[in-house]
Amino acid sequence: MFKKSEEIDTTKIDTIIGKNTFLNGTLEAKGVLRVEGKITGKINAQGDIIIAEGGVVEADISCRSISIAGTLKGNVEASGILEIEPTGKLAGDITVAKLSIGDGAVFNGVCKMQAAARPEEKKQPKA
Repeated sequence: MFKKSEEIDTTKIDTIIGKNTFLNGTLEAKGVLRVEGKITGKINAQGDIIIAEGGVVEADISCRSISIAGTLKGNVEASGILEIEPTGKLAGDITVAKLSIGDGAVFNGVCKMQAAARPEEKKQPKA
């Protein structure tokens, strides 16, 4: 459905919040963040976020793209794709460029679509 360059690269995870880990506060991340435990507070990520099945996030999030297979309670602002997997649950308002919701996923909130960030198109000289 999406171009390969738009998908989250799950092979290049920089940070993992493990199953038995709880974080309360503001998290700043540059690369790909995978959440298997619980985060409460706020997440500012320059890269992508993966909330794994069983992961719980109660936070407002700003990121490039996000994939939700666990539970998220909070607002999301993503310049790329927001994917809610079939096992995912999202309660909060979202502002995204692209949205994908799998069969069986739950989304309760308001969605605002924004234009995806695109590189400037090169003008073709007139012949």
